[in-house]
Amino acid sequence: MKLHPLMLLAGVLALPSPLRAGPELDPLRTIAIQDGGRLKPLDTFARETARRVSGAVPFTGGESVKGMDPVEWILAMLSDPQRWRDEPIVKVSHAGVRAAAGLPPKSDQRYSFAELTTHAGFLAAADKVHEKLRKDREAKLDPVEREVSALYDTLGVMNGIFSGEALRIVPHPTDKNGAWFSLADLDRVDQAPIQRIRTLTAALVTAYQSGDRASVSAAASALGRRLSELAPGVYPAPKDLGVEIQYNRVKPFRFAWIAYLLGFLLLLASFPLAAKGVGRAGIALVLVGFAFHAYGMGLRVYISGRPPVTNMYESVVWVAWGAMLFALIFEAVYKARYFAVAAAGLATLCLILADNVPILDGSIEPLVPVLRDNMWLTVHVLTITLGYAAFLLAMGLGHLNLGLYFFAPRKTALFKTLSLFLYRALQVGTLLLATGTMLGGVWASYSWGRFWGWD
Repeated sequence: MKLHPLMLLAGVLALPSPLRAGPELDPLRTIAIQDGGRLKPLDTFARETARRVSGAVPFTGGESVKGMDPVEWILAMLSDPQRWRDEPIVKVSHAGVRAAAGLPPKSDQRYSFAELTTHAGFLAAADKVHEKLRKDREAKLDPVEREVSALYDTLGVMNGIFSGEALRIVPHPTDKNGAWFSLADLDRVDQAPIQRIRTLTAALVTAYQSGDRASVSAAASALGRRLSELAPGVYPAPKDLGVEIQYNRVKPFRFAWIAYLLGFLLLLASFPLAAKGVGRAGIALVLVGFAFHAYGMGLRVYISGRPPVTNMYESVVWVAWGAMLFALIFEAVYKARYFAVAAAGLATLCLILADNVPILDGSIEPLVPVLRDNMWLTVHVLTITLGYAAFLLAMGLGHLNLGLYFFAPRKTALFKTLSLFLYRALQVGTLLLATGTMLGGVWASYSWGRFWGWD
């Protein structure tokens, strides 16, 4: 009788592993998985799932679940599904959802998978949302309905991990465009190369349970090599997977806003202190933040293969970078520090929001086909959003001007200087916005054969 790989996993790991993630799990992180319309490292899938399930925000404690590294947590869920079905790890932070579903109050707002999937009130609320969508796929959901739907989808992802359906890590050995096989598919595919994966998966979990770090590393490496050998022309290159893992680990935008914040504070202090050294230190920190900012966007472009302005998260990050770019250019011309302090404060705010606000999802998703490989669309969007960046800088300078007006109204010469700087930023923004709008017409003509239409 063939044993399903998940049955093997459950048999060898009934208790939490004494292992805590270290370098031995690195080979496992680089295993590719087909998820969300693209290929990504298991490290990315685990982090995204952990944030989705536990409600963890990086700024307030990272992406761990019960103190476990996300990759180890995925392995633990596979290995002992019953324990994790009963573990209260699903955070339901929306009070409206808890009220609509009639969930019992909890101080930490965390519920178990089993509790939610058997709770009559929640299931009724989810059915109501699904019925509304069945009647009209374009129906507009209110905020509570959207959160109920998102929670239901999250439980579906968890169920897919428990069953192995969500873990599509096995490339099709003969069809490079075919869907990848999940761990749950291994029993249904009678091919020797595929069946070998079952044995390697069980060996990995046995090593994990033993707590032997060297064995875990060796087993994960063997599994990764075997998976990549199944479809060499399809499996992502190790370099590509490594770049995304590097992006996940470094968190360049967090380093950027920390450097921006410190630079902003030093620049602010340099004005009343009249200390050029403090101002130079502030500029240096701003440059460090700008370098991390550019590095992070470069990594996202490399990973996604497209410009970094396809969703709200990327737009916030890009516009903040553009504002800082223009500020540094103006600083090189005027050497006044006002551009830098205005842009640093706003860039800090933008990146903190991107790092912490759940609605700004930093996940890298593929573009819909109609938006791919369209040069004019790319130029149009980048130009317009750079115009927004110049206006963001102008807003910062305007706030400096207002502060000067209220707290130092007698400094009329400085007021005129700041007004000139504000005007320069507005000039750049207006030029870019007008150019971007006209390029939008070119894009429309290229895509639909005419420049504009009322439809």
